[in-house]
Amino acid sequence: MKSKGTAVLREQNQKKILDYIRAHQPCSRLEIAQDLGLSKNTISLIVEQLLKDGIVAESGIKELHGAGRPRIMLTLVPDAFQSIGLLVQQDKLEYVVLDFRLNEIEEGELRVSCDHDVLQELIRLAEQLSKRYPNSKGIGIGIPGLVDPETGYVYQSSKLDWKNIPLKQEIERIVNQPVAVFNSVKIAAEGMLKDENPLSSYFYIRISEGVGGAYIINDHIVNGNSWTAGEIGHISVDPEGPLCKCGQRGCLEQMIGLNALKEYANQVMGYQMNTNDWIKMIQNDSRLNKEITRYGLLLGRALVQVIHLINPQKIIIDSPYNIFDPFRTNTLEYSQKHTLPYAFEKTEVTFTNERFSPAKGAAISILLKD
Repeated sequence: MKSKGTAVLREQNQKKILDYIRAHQPCSRLEIAQDLGLSKNTISLIVEQLLKDGIVAESGIKELHGAGRPRIMLTLVPDAFQSIGLLVQQDKLEYVVLDFRLNEIEEGELRVSCDHDVLQELIRLAEQLSKRYPNSKGIGIGIPGLVDPETGYVYQSSKLDWKNIPLKQEIERIVNQPVAVFNSVKIAAEGMLKDENPLSSYFYIRISEGVGGAYIINDHIVNGNSWTAGEIGHISVDPEGPLCKCGQRGCLEQMIGLNALKEYANQVMGYQMNTNDWIKMIQNDSRLNKEITRYGLLLGRALVQVIHLINPQKIIIDSPYNIFDPFRTNTLEYSQKHTLPYAFEKTEVTFTNERFSPAKGAAISILLKD
C-alpha cells in the first residue's frame, strides 16, 4: 500500500512533467528526465498513465544524428482539460476559456445593467460556462478588492459594494467544479509572469477603472498578512485630493484611474467620455491630454515610495495611458528626481504595450495550480 507521502510526491512530479511538456512540446521522455532531474523509471510510469488517461499523446519520432535510438516525442492533448477565468467589474463580467495548452477557446463579456445584481449575474454565468465545458479543471475569478485566496472569501470590494461574501462557497453550491477566487490585479500579474524572464522581484501596477499593484518575489505573489500587500492604489499622492472610499484623500486610484478621467471629462468638459473611443477623444482634446500628463507626475510620486520601500528589480506599468509620451516621461522624470540615485538606477521601469488580462490569469492559475 502506497503511503500518503508517496502519493503526494507522485502528484508533484506529475505536475512538473505536465508543466515541462507544456513549455517544451514536443519533447521526449529522456529530455524530461534530464532537465527535471527525475529517474527514467519515474518519468516512464507517470507518462504511461498520462497517455492512458488521454492527457498526453505521442506525436512522432525524432531521429538522432549518429548513435542512439530514435526518441518518441510527447505533446499535451489540447482538449483534455479546459479552465474558465472570470473578471468581475462594476458594469460587466469578462470571461475566457483556455485549453490545456493555454490557448484561448472562447472569450467574451457580459454587460451588467445597474438594476441587476452583479453577484447573481456572476453565478449565472459561471453555471452556464461550467455546463458548456464539463471537462474544465475549475473556475478562477478575479475580484477588485480584498480577497483571501486560500478560502475564496471576499472581505471587501468598494468598487462592487461587496462586504464579507463567501464567494467560493456560493458558486461551488451551484457548479460542479472547483472554484478559486483572487484579487484581480494580483492574478493579472500571475498571468504576466508566464511571459516574463525570471527576476528575483517585480512590482506590477495595473491602471484600469482604479489602480492596483502586486509584489512578486521569486515567481510568487506576496499577499501580506491581511492580503493587502501591493495596494499602491491607496497610497495618498495629494492630501488635498478627493475623498476615497477608504477614508483617505488623494488616493492614487481616485486621482488617475479611468473613473477619475471619466469624471474629469464630465465635470470640467461637460460630456460623457465614451469608453470605446476615449483614446481618440484624448488625442483630439488638449485639456484631456494635459490631464493625463499630470497623471504621470502623480504616478511618479507613488513610484518613489515603491522603490524606496521594497526595492524591486523591475516595475511593470500596465496602463491605457502608456501610449502617451508625456505620461511616460512625467512618470520617469518625477520618480528619478525624487528617488535615491543608485536605487533608481538599479530599478528597471517598463511601460508594457500589452495589457494583461485578470480573467486569463485566473484561468492560467487553475490549469497550473499545484
